[in-house]
Amino acid sequence: MDPLYWSLILVAVGLTVIVLELFIPSAGVLGIIAAILLISGVIVGFVSGIQTGLIMLLAVLIILPVMFAVLIKAWPHTPIGRRILIGPVSHEDVIPQGEYYTEIKTLEGQLGVVRTIMLPSGMVMINGKKYDAISDGMALEPGDTIKVAAVRGNRIVVTRYDGDIGDTSDLPARDSDLLSQPLEELGLDPLDDPLG
Repeated sequence: MDPLYWSLILVAVGLTVIVLELFIPSAGVLGIIAAILLISGVIVGFVSGIQTGLIMLLAVLIILPVMFAVLIKAWPHTPIGRRILIGPVSHEDVIPQGEYYTEIKTLEGQLGVVRTIMLPSGMVMINGKKYDAISDGMALEPGDTIKVAAVRGNRIVVTRYDGDIGDTSDLPARDSDLLSQPLEELGLDPLDDPLG
């Protein structure tokens, strides 16, 4: 058989093995085999003649980049590509889910009281429940009135509330009267009885 035919067969088989690499995970073994076949095809082409060898080399150098571009475009649609690559991410996939997120999402716009120093994170009391929160950048002191500005992910973002709360009607009843709350809820330890 003429070396030209062997050269064409080796290059064709090498290109076919590259396509197989797309569908069969081989840890690069098929890629190495394809490279050996393509190089062998070009060498056999040079054995047939310099002009034939140059034509085979040029053909391989033109076909390979085009073939790789097509395969990269097609790979995400193959069974292996679908398993390895993550598909388009929807808005619901990245938003936290669950009972806690649903609960804190309802806090937006509500008022509360700072329980610990916030530099910028700390503890706040909203509707009688304690929450970890972060301020919008300013330090807040215990007793400051805050408003929930946003819920980002699973973090509650609060700002100082400068509205009129003279009658404390804006605050939940439990948060407005600090003296009526148990010491444990305020984060204070009870005083030891000096007589006991």
